[in-house]
Amino acid sequence: MLASISNLDSVSLKQKNKKTKKSNTLSLASIFSGSKKVDAKKCRKITKDAKKKLGKKYVWGASGTKNTYDCSSFTKYVYGKNGISIPRTSINQSKHGKYVKRKNLKKGDLIFFDTSKRRKGYVNHVGIYLGNNKFIHASSAQKKVVVSSLSKFYGQRYRGARRPL
Repeated sequence: MLASISNLDSVSLKQKNKKTKKSNTLSLASIFSGSKKVDAKKCRKITKDAKKKLGKKYVWGASGTKNTYDCSSFTKYVYGKNGISIPRTSINQSKHGKYVKRKNLKKGDLIFFDTSKRRKGYVNHVGIYLGNNKFIHASSAQKKVVVSSLSKFYGQRYRGARRPL
């Protein structure tokens, strides 16, 4: 008689080689939600790849060709380089992935802003969280990829975060 898969807590994956004493246990939760070690490694790679683009030129509507970016093409490029497909525009990126509360931000999360003069509450800018209240983004004001603080200007314009991993 077969046991229901929902009643299983973990599955033992024993190796055939008897010289190895180690037995791996794989939880069903890790199959469906992913390993935290893999996620942490991927997040470090995302932030590392993003930092390689520091100083590259900002051009509105640019797609990353010729090392020029706008905010959303920058995030799309970095995530794409890491095998993660996200939408092209910041507004669509803000609807993609798992919602993350500000207090739960992790390195590699996408963070979204309303940088319009009238601040109508809609997303028009995106960056990648680096930790320690800092993020990297293609800045139209500075005309290049920069690291900025989440306090003051951007802190007041923060609209949310997503984790597309």
